[in-house]
Amino acid sequence: MTDTHHSDDPTDADSEPKTDGGRVYHEAPETAPISDRPLPERLRAAVPSGPRALRYAIAIGVALLWLVPLVGLFMASVRPLDQIIQGWWNFETFTVTFENYARAWTFQSGPMRQAMWNTAIVTIPSVLAVTLLGTMVAYPFARFDFPVKKGLFFLLIVVMAAPPELVAMGNYNTLRNTGLFDTYMGLILVHIGWGMGWVVMFLRNFLLGLPEELEEAARIDGASRYQIFKSIVLPYSAPALVSVAVIQFTWVWNSFFFPLVFMRSRENQLAPQVLPLMKGRLQIDWGLVAAGSVLTMIVPILLFVTLQRYYKQGMVAAVAD
Repeated sequence: MTDTHHSDDPTDADSEPKTDGGRVYHEAPETAPISDRPLPERLRAAVPSGPRALRYAIAIGVALLWLVPLVGLFMASVRPLDQIIQGWWNFETFTVTFENYARAWTFQSGPMRQAMWNTAIVTIPSVLAVTLLGTMVAYPFARFDFPVKKGLFFLLIVVMAAPPELVAMGNYNTLRNTGLFDTYMGLILVHIGWGMGWVVMFLRNFLLGLPEELEEAARIDGASRYQIFKSIVLPYSAPALVSVAVIQFTWVWNSFFFPLVFMRSRENQLAPQVLPLMKGRLQIDWGLVAAGSVLTMIVPILLFVTLQRYYKQGMVAAVAD
C-alpha cells in the first residue's frame, strides 16, 4: 500500500527522525519555533513575579546610587565652573568644553600627564610580578603537602587582614636604609609584598578545582613539574590571572596611602597624590578636580571593560571552588 499522506508543513521533512548505528536522532530545525500563544499571554508571562520584581528594583536602585555620582563627575568635568557652581544638574545653560582636561593635563603643581606616567611605571610591574609570583606560591598550597603548610597559609591571611598603617613604619625604615625611599622600585616592592596575601589565597582557591588527572597524565608522559606548571597550570588559570590582574591594577593605580608615605619628590608623584593639589587654597575649582578624577579612573575602567569576560569567569570559578 502506498502512503499518500503529505504534510503541509515544509519543515516536517527536515525534522523526521534518522538512524545512525541503531540510534535515532532528530536534526535541529533551521528556524526557531514560533509560539502559538497570543501576545497578551506572552507579555503576562514575561512580567516578573513579586519577589523577583523586588530584587530587580533593589539591583536597579543600587546601580543608580553608583551611576549618578559618576554622571555628575563627568558633567562637572566638561562644563565651566559658573555653570556647575549651583549643581551639575542645573541645565539652564549648558556648554561643553574640554578646557578642564587641558588644564588638568598640564597642571602647574602636578601635571596629570606626568603623574599618570609615574603611576603606570609603578602599577604595571607591580601587577605582573604579583600575578606571576602569586601563581607560583599558590600552586604548592593547592596541590602539595608539606609540614608548615597550614601555618604559612595562616600567616598570609593575617598579613592580608592587617591594615597598611600597621607596617608602614617598618617599610619606611627599610626603604630608608636600603636607599629605595622615594624611588619607583621601592614602591613597587611594597605593593608586591602587600598584594601577595590575597593573590595567593584567591589563586589557591581557583587551583583547587584543577583536576589532578591532568597532571597525572602529564607525569605519565614524562613531563616535569616545570612543564606541568607552564603547559597546564598557567593556561588553566588564565581567567583567575586576569581577575587578579584587574583587581590588583585597580588597587595599585588608585592607591593613595603608600605613595603618600614613600614618594616625596614632586617629579615622582603619582596621580592620587596630584588630585588633592588641584583643589587650590582659596577656592575649589570643581571642574578641574572632576577632570583630574576622570583622567585617573578612566584607565582602570577601560581595562575592566576590555577584560570583563575573563574577569567574571575567574571570579565565579574562584568563589565556587
